[in-house]
Amino acid sequence: MFASLRIYRAAALMAAAAAAVLLCGLVRSFSAERAAAEGDGADLPIIMYHSVVKGESQSGEYVLSAAELEADLQYITQAGYTPVFCAEVADFVKNGTPLPEKPIVLTFDDGCYNNFYYVLPLLEKYKCKGVFCLVGEWCTAAAEEASPNPAYSTMDIENARTMALSGRCELACHSWDMHALGERRGVSQMAGESDEDYCRALRNDTHKALKMLEKALPKGKEPVTYAYPYGMRGELTEDIVRQFGFEVTLSCEERVNRVAVGDESSLSFMGRFNRPAGISSADFFKDILK
Repeated sequence: MFASLRIYRAAALMAAAAAAVLLCGLVRSFSAERAAAEGDGADLPIIMYHSVVKGESQSGEYVLSAAELEADLQYITQAGYTPVFCAEVADFVKNGTPLPEKPIVLTFDDGCYNNFYYVLPLLEKYKCKGVFCLVGEWCTAAAEEASPNPAYSTMDIENARTMALSGRCELACHSWDMHALGERRGVSQMAGESDEDYCRALRNDTHKALKMLEKALPKGKEPVTYAYPYGMRGELTEDIVRQFGFEVTLSCEERVNRVAVGDESSLSFMGRFNRPAGISSADFFKDILK
């Protein structure tokens, strides 16, 4: 009899716990839906940087000088904007976790070694955050380079790990080896390629990229952001990428994003403004930060 009573009580406790979990989920879902209905959203500019070099003589459309980046960080912070991670944006959209009053995301594509050499110290100096989009095969091959050069080298996995541990850097996926404009343009589907073959190719590429990122990220951390090389994708790309747990995808379309609690579609193919050299911070940001 007592054994039966203990079993009954245990079952009752398990049922109560399950009900509590379900209730919490319903409350969270309801809160997110209500917040979205009430217009709980935020304008979110995302800036796209690439290589950052020492002097302006090497700068160009996709290469910025360290001095220009420092001027940007000063301008952004003085304007009251707070750089955040894409993971924080996803947490806002999915769970309603508050963002700063004026959020902005700073992304750095391609995993250049100078991002480790020049950008990380500047982020630490100004207490800012950046999202670094790494090409897996390039970072893996960089480990064989004995003396990396900030002008042209790619960061290796150890550099990426140091950045992730700094608390100033979020690591993101930029494909394993699909950063090219050949028969396949970025991660898009090739002409004449069957859906089955395309899905297999992208899954294999993404799996390899994730394995590389796992080596660089602290234990228990998972990447949530996928930046499409050249901003290109196919009709099937988004679904495949999200199967690997990516919550945020980035394009190269130049527009300010509007993210809202409960609206996960606002995390897809988010717009970014490319930052070229040779223009002042004030002139670059004047039509972006309003």
